[in-house]
Amino acid sequence: MSTARTTKKGAAADPLQKQMDAAERLARVVAGEDDEQFMLVFQSLVNVLDGFTARPAAESASQARSILRRAAEPAGTTGRRGLGAAAQPDFSIFSDPVFLANAKTLIPDRKRIVGGIPTSEYQDCVAIGSDTDWCCTGTLIAPNVVVTAGHCVVGGCASRIFIGDDVGTPGAGTVIAVQRVESHPDYDPPTPTHDLAVLILAEDADCKPRGIASGDVLNAAASVRLAGYGNTDIYSSGGYGKRRMVDVPIASADPRFGADEATEFVAGAPFLDRDSCNGDSGGPAFVQSKRTWFLAGATSRATASTVRPCGDGGIYTRLDVFDSWVRSVPGGHWA
Repeated sequence: MSTARTTKKGAAADPLQKQMDAAERLARVVAGEDDEQFMLVFQSLVNVLDGFTARPAAESASQARSILRRAAEPAGTTGRRGLGAAAQPDFSIFSDPVFLANAKTLIPDRKRIVGGIPTSEYQDCVAIGSDTDWCCTGTLIAPNVVVTAGHCVVGGCASRIFIGDDVGTPGAGTVIAVQRVESHPDYDPPTPTHDLAVLILAEDADCKPRGIASGDVLNAAASVRLAGYGNTDIYSSGGYGKRRMVDVPIASADPRFGADEATEFVAGAPFLDRDSCNGDSGGPAFVQSKRTWFLAGATSRATASTVRPCGDGGIYTRLDVFDSWVRSVPGGHWA
């Protein structure tokens, strides 16, 4: 843990690392040993620090002084307000002890916390669209097989896929037509479970497909890596179209999240409001095992405990549970 905070002798400290260290220390002073309060305070501090570099120095200094004044208030009187940004519902992802424990394991890795960064990795994470627009995300799991969310297919978003970093620069990517679309037979909206669909492509994609994680690998994981082309602004279409990734902690199977424990799992991001959002539907949740990333889930929907469209946790369909059905869809080029 300590090695993540050290620098070579004489080398300048990473500004991002210094900010995160300061946020962590202040959050712990305010919250004491209350992990839920700590995560709420830490989230708010990191959100503000993230915006400092884009603001005039005087404005940043003024906001910093405001934060320090609010931080001086006793934690018992500020509750979940104050540094905790918007008021939370009676039960939220921040109330879940499994989520809190897993979130704390991500704190020492400063680069992963910031997340939400554009990435050229994960070429198997593809954009999915209609004839005129791009609207969902999916994952290539065989040369001509993409798995995505069932609600994307129901909405008519399944005519083509895009392999590349940014749908806004089509010349830098590859577009492949979808030949066959099949939703899971038990997906029956508005019932949200079994939210899965398979797309059979008209031709093989020229990138390596992703392997599906076993149940044991997912059950042992503390976090997942999300990727997708969705929004970066929780209330608008801001940032849509560029592939991004972020690491988020896994939560428990508490029924108040609204997930089906047998076929789904819950994860969410307490840092910088990073989470799956509009446009990320159907996209991958990866888990790592022995230095290899496997596909664990497909992005389905927000948890029942959310107070915002994105940023308070999401529900993901488990791929290990549906592996046999996915492979049974006719037309797939399986090795």
